[in-house]
Amino acid sequence: MSKQLLSVLVAFAGSSLLNLGQGFQKWGLSFPKDKKFLRWFIWGLGLPMMTGASLILQEATSLGGASLVGAMIGTGLAAITLFSIFVLKEKSGAAEFTGVGIILGSSVLIGVFSGGDAAASVIDLTALAIYCGSIVVALVLLILIFRKKTAMLGILFGGLAGGFSGFVTLFQKVTTSNPAGAASMFANPFFYLWVAMSFISFGILQFAYGKGKAIHILPAFAASAVVIPITGGVVCFSETMNLFQWAGATGVLAGVIVISLASVKSAPAPAKTE
Repeated sequence: MSKQLLSVLVAFAGSSLLNLGQGFQKWGLSFPKDKKFLRWFIWGLGLPMMTGASLILQEATSLGGASLVGAMIGTGLAAITLFSIFVLKEKSGAAEFTGVGIILGSSVLIGVFSGGDAAASVIDLTALAIYCGSIVVALVLLILIFRKKTAMLGILFGGLAGGFSGFVTLFQKVTTSNPAGAASMFANPFFYLWVAMSFISFGILQFAYGKGKAIHILPAFAASAVVIPITGGVVCFSETMNLFQWAGATGVLAGVIVISLASVKSAPAPAKTE
């Protein structure tokens, strides 16, 4: 098995586990508050799953390019969708199943055409700093410009949160490439940098919910989290993907957006208070 294909499989497993960890936390919080032990025990199970998933995704970047791993990041949404339908018993429609089908089919397409080893990534930290910095500055300026437009704010904050999530994948690649020559992962400064970025992404996303609507925020978040590591790998690390991998990545992105839109549209409206 080629390293490239192994990277795809590992990234698929890591992304699925990450989303299932989030699913367990949502499942735990669905139990009545008087069942405290069961509620927090199940919620707590999600923490090691999410932590382990992050390390699995980092391992995927040691086997393949950040672009390829970034393309697979969205595949975990298929797992959480199925978990929500069959475990949480949430209502679903044709759109959710269509999105899952698109994601899984696109994942197979990427895997089938990932034979052989890709060219090694060339880590350019200067290009990476300019790339990430430019995205953040551009989005912050747009947020300031459109601060009075709710729909645009939701899209921009969602994009910013997804951007930091995408940066995580890129800096995981830097960590496994180890340009710092660190003796271990825990001695590598880039490890702590991507961990910090994951917390920043989470914080921005929570803040975004108070500034815009989920129907604007979540698709923008999901799209950025997939697109930014793909383009970043190409621009900053001189990575390449073949035509079928690009087609698969596009399919994954389309499936992610379909599920995101379907999820927020089917969510129950908040109860009105008099």
